[in-house]
Amino acid sequence: MKMIAALLSKKNPLMLGFLISLMGALPLGYINIISLQILLEQGNWASLSFILGIISVQYFVLQSVNKISGWLVNQEKLLLLIDLFTILFLLAIGLYFMSNTASHENSSLSYFKLAQYPFLLALFLNGLNFIQWPYWSGIYIYLFRTAKLDPKKKTNTIFILGAVLGTSLGMFVFAHFGQFLIVSNQIKMTTYLNTIFMALFLFLALVQTVKFILKITYYAP
Repeated sequence: MKMIAALLSKKNPLMLGFLISLMGALPLGYINIISLQILLEQGNWASLSFILGIISVQYFVLQSVNKISGWLVNQEKLLLLIDLFTILFLLAIGLYFMSNTASHENSSLSYFKLAQYPFLLALFLNGLNFIQWPYWSGIYIYLFRTAKLDPKKKTNTIFILGAVLGTSLGMFVFAHFGQFLIVSNQIKMTTYLNTIFMALFLFLALVQTVKFILKITYYAP
């Protein structure tokens, strides 16, 4: 992120927000995997509806964090609670898919009623993604301190627009590239879905646990 910010002028907040958000949206994550499955099972319009739901929550988060970032990054106990909730959330879902793997049941989004409404599913999932609050707070604080953004100027709205566009493109590219690989190789995703989700969620839970332990060690007297 520092390298991106160094390459861009503070006069180009749209591209700054776009690149930061694009890099954050492309890595493998559970929201991207779900977006890919929605594309495979329900088609393009459902996938776009899901992405719209994701960026709707992101827009709200960015607008809010823009105003409270300075306060939020200093709330050590609150940030630790957010980390703990994230660990439990990821672990619970990972264990759910582990139980399905043990019983050899294939998972599909069609089993979940909320999946019939991709926009609402996206609102629900990204609404529970509390880790994005401290994540974007840290980015805002860095950009304010390095004068890449001015907290008192309307350029922040342009930065948010760029961030939303970056997330949209990142999710779109990931889903369609994943679809191409699966279709071209004739992979039956449902066969491996339980294992993929189990490994992904447990890995993310492990990463968050390590970060949580390091934070506790750092804050300890």
